[in-house]
This record gives sequence, C-alpha cells and structure tokens, in this order.
Amino acid sequence: MKFVPTDPLYPLFSIFAFFSFFLPLIPLTWHLQAWNLGACFYMMWASLLGLIQFVDSIIWAGTVLDLAPIWCDITTHVYQAACFAIPLSSLCIVRRLYLISSLKTALTRLEQRRAMIFDIFVCFIMPLALLALQYVSQGRRYEIWEEVGCRIHMDRTLAMPFIINVPIIATGLVSMVYDVLCIRALFQHLRKRKELSKSVPSSAFTYDRYIPIVTLAFLEMACTTPIATCALIFNIELGLEPWISWDYVHGYFDYIEMIPSPVWKSQDLVRNAIETERWVTASFGIIIFLFLGTTKEARRQYWRAYRRLRRLVGQKTTTDTPESEKSHEDDDDVPNYSSVSEPSFVLPTIIDIEQLSRVQENSYAHKPTINLEDSSILNIAR
Repeated sequence: MKFVPTDPLYPLFSIFAFFSFFLPLIPLTWHLQAWNLGACFYMMWASLLGLIQFVDSIIWAGTVLDLAPIWCDITTHVYQAACFAIPLSSLCIVRRLYLISSLKTALTRLEQRRAMIFDIFVCFIMPLALLALQYVSQGRRYEIWEEVGCRIHMDRTLAMPFIINVPIIATGLVSMVYDVLCIRALFQHLRKRKELSKSVPSSAFTYDRYIPIVTLAFLEMACTTPIATCALIFNIELGLEPWISWDYVHGYFDYIEMIPSPVWKSQDLVRNAIETERWVTASFGIIIFLFLGTTKEARRQYWRAYRRLRRLVGQKTTTDTPESEKSHEDDDDVPNYSSVSEPSFVLPTIIDIEQLSRVQENSYAHKPTINLEDSSILNIAR
C-alpha cells in the first residue's frame, strides 16, 4: 500500500536525520580506540536518535497506521533513554574539559579507572535507570504521530515533570557549573600564556585554539537547561492531573493512540513543541560531528584512511601530501607530546592526561602545570 506524504517539505527532515545518524559514526572509530567515553556515548546516542527519526519519518510520512509494532516498542524506549543520555554525555565531555584545563598532577591508575567507571555510569546506567522510572506515568505502550512516528505516551500526571523534565534540568545546571569553571580555567591559562608570549612563536599562540572549547561550553549553557525548562512550562500549560493509582494509569496500556498531522498541526502549542523537539534532537549528531569530526586531528585521520584505501587497491599515494600531513606521516602511531602544533578539538584519553602531566613535570620542574598549548589539549593517542 502506498501512502502520500503529507509534509510539503518531505523528505527534507528525513535527509537531515540520516546525516545526523551517519556523521557521528565517522569520528567514533578513533574515539573508541582512545577510550574517550563521554564523547563516544554522545556520538552513539546521537546516532541512534538520527536513525530512529530517519526511519520513522519515512514509514509514517503519510499514515498513522500501526505498521511496525515491534519497532515502536523498542525505539520508543531507546529514543527516551537517548533524550536523557545526550545531556548526561555532554556533562561528561565538559567535565573532562575542565579536568584537562585545571589538572596539575598526573592521574593514578586508580583515578583513571574511577574516571572511566564514572563516565559509564553517567552516560549509560543513569539513562536506563531514568527510563525505567518512565513506566510510573506511561499510560500506553506508545502513540503514533503522522509525519513524526511512534513516541512514548506519558499520562499528564503530577509525577511526569519530575520523571521527565527535572532530571534534564538538573543535568543542565550541573553542566553549567562545569562550563563556567572550564571557561574560567581556560582564560586563566590564556592570560598566563600571554605573559609568556614573548618566548613562544606567534604561530603557537592564537585565540583560535580556545574557540571550540568555549563555543561548546556556551552552547551547553544556552541549550540544555533553557530547552528543558520550556518543555516543563509546556507540560504545565497543557495541564497536569493527580496520579491516582497504578491500575488507573496502566488500565488501557495496550491501546495505541494515533494522531493525524492535521490534528496536531491545528494546535499551535502542540505543533511548535513537536517540531522543536524533532529538529533539536535530530541535530545532536550533526553538532557533535562539527566539533569532533572537522578538526585537524580528524583531517589527519581522513588522510590516513585515504592512504590506506589507496594501498589496498594497489595504488601508490601521490607525493602531493598536504604540508599539514607530512610531519605526521611517520608517526601515525606515536603520540607527540612536545610539539606546539595547533591543538584539535578531540577529547584526551586518561592515559594522555597522565603522559601530559609527566612531560610537563619533566620539562618544567619548577612549575608543574600542564601546558595546554603543548601537544594539543584535546588530542587523542594516535
């Protein structure tokens, strides 16, 4: 049976969601090798969000029929868990940036293990625990919105904001504290570097080095808490009812509600909320790719992959290697912690932090602080 899409912009959103699914998978490979867990979880959750919305926007482009019940049972829960996991993963990323910018001594092996356990707990265990709490107010298996797809159904009880909105707002507030501390530490470092700039080559001391970090911090502050607060206000304006009993909430759990697009688009408040949510969640994958997939280190990875591919097909790489890559052809697998090359926006591994600290302590015994300009503060082990 063929359905005619009702969205006049179709398939614009589907294409956008596909890129949000595919692009984060590109830098994910080398971040997995470097054990940058916060960034890895962010990319995986964002990619899952993109995949779900890409498929949903195609299947339900012009229908509200329950065409894929098993898909909906799975993806509605994955989608909801990802909505919790993205802010939590972002919190881990900013926390890592703060640790890097303020670290003065090397991490012990026990501290390394604790840091990894913390990232796994926050980015994976906590979203699943928050997802389990959703069942308290989940009155239906799911509901189907034409053009959008299947989403989890939550009864508008007084318990719902505390289960859905409050955890995200709290995460955003904690992230905001780390954002401010991170920016403060970076500008303190920048001021110290300016005092020593006479002994540093001009090419190694530029404000461009700090733009990606500061941009991520400001983006975190401007989006997470305000958007979650708007969602809370939206839910309150629609009205909340008392949570009566478990049997009352789950009495018609197997009933699947279907909402055609003319119905939900006829209500301005609902239309704006749905459109904002689907575009914002679909943009997470593209945002993380812009930060982690377009850096200098990422371009080196692309160049190495291209050279390996050419060797696989039996062609020799040409001699027109970019100047920025020539200095790295012979050290693909050896990290360079003493160079003053431009840092790329890639989160460091726990091992990198320790190695950076040891190098700094050996080089500047009288001032044992990590020099963020040496070796790219956000560089992964090559």
